[in-house]
Amino acid sequence: MKVILKHDVKGLGREGDVKDVKDGYARNYLFPTGAAVKADTGAMKNWERHREEREERDRLEREGAEATAAKLRELTLQAAVKSGEKGRLFGAVTNREIAELIAREGIEIDRHAIHLREPIKTLGDHKVDVRLSHGLDVPVTVTVVSANA
Repeated sequence: MKVILKHDVKGLGREGDVKDVKDGYARNYLFPTGAAVKADTGAMKNWERHREEREERDRLEREGAEATAAKLRELTLQAAVKSGEKGRLFGAVTNREIAELIAREGIEIDRHAIHLREPIKTLGDHKVDVRLSHGLDVPVTVTVVSANA
């Protein structure tokens, strides 16, 4: 069954994509959650009519993400946390804490856009990926230092 996605669906596609999916997936998941509509002739005409608006919105979103990426590439974040012997942390540095550090620099990032390769549990420099838009991941360096007095 052909469907038009009303918003991004992980593993399937982006908003506005026309996809061919199994009937059960469409009936049991996509339609009830409002993620898609059936791609009949009327919906396809409407989809074609709004194509330019979607492309313009995507272009503006991409430009904004590129500007944010340029700012993020210049950042080196420093997180002061309590640590024990041999540089082990009490707990871990989370994506929420990293999002707060980025927000202090004047850049608002959703914490779910921050992808940790592994939990940060040691002192030192760590690379963290920030996903700004589809296909645009920016590496950010987080330096973890001891806050013990």
